[in-house]
Amino acid sequence: MRTAADVVGVTQPALTRSLKLLEAAAGGMLFERRSRGLRLTPLGRLVHTQARHFLREHQLAEAELRALKNGEQGQLRVAAAPVWMTTILPPVLANVHQRYAQLLITLTSANYSEALAGLKEGEFDVFFGGFQRQESLPSFLVRKPLFDAKLVIVARSGHPILTSGFRTEDLIVQPWLSYKSEIAYLDTINASLQETCSSGVKASLQCDSMLTALELLRRGDYLAVLPSSFLSSANGQGLEVVATDLPAISYQSGPIYRRSLEVNQAVRLLLEESERQVSAFSLR
Repeated sequence: MRTAADVVGVTQPALTRSLKLLEAAAGGMLFERRSRGLRLTPLGRLVHTQARHFLREHQLAEAELRALKNGEQGQLRVAAAPVWMTTILPPVLANVHQRYAQLLITLTSANYSEALAGLKEGEFDVFFGGFQRQESLPSFLVRKPLFDAKLVIVARSGHPILTSGFRTEDLIVQPWLSYKSEIAYLDTINASLQETCSSGVKASLQCDSMLTALELLRRGDYLAVLPSSFLSSANGQGLEVVATDLPAISYQSGPIYRRSLEVNQAVRLLLEESERQVSAFSLR
């Protein structure tokens, strides 16, 4: 409490009084008092999330007022999953900047869990990627599915498994590349393989860069499980889908954004351009 009071520039008794008023307004204890300090209660964690949201909304409101007064356009913080980062968003952001040249856009690579936490904490304004989970979102966030992302087994053109008589059992003896995302794509087919062949597959190579993973696939005899949307772009050149009898694996993909930004012209253009680009890649 003493350190917190120093940070915000008030006395410790004043901060204690403010905390008691906040707890009274919230209707319960926000902190557990422990020998080594304070820890947030479940109610405290909820209030903390909402407070971070309010702070970001305040920043956005100030930015819009400055934009109206000084012609500035502020900052937009975008997080994106690999397919969006490398394939869909580059032309989208270029088109947005043609109209809003003074808009500062920060683009960060993030998986679903990282981005959702960042949206709740006010670190991001928009996330583009797959919705691996469909849990309910806070009221200040909007989820807009644009297409179904399908996970497929991928190999280089001319890979032996594409030219030989294929059996599902052949997958187990192949070298596999695992792209390390939030949910390891390779793990998604192991349950099906274990039912069919009583055995799963293991990675011979792990990689946390999607572009590097794609280049490794083009140069080696690896197999990998990746979103099929990569094959619709230049990044997927030289790669083909390995057709199997395994059950299809798919999930929705699109933007999640702060509801208050729906009136922001630059964000509206960003969402419209992303939808147009999805159609251009025939991902719908």
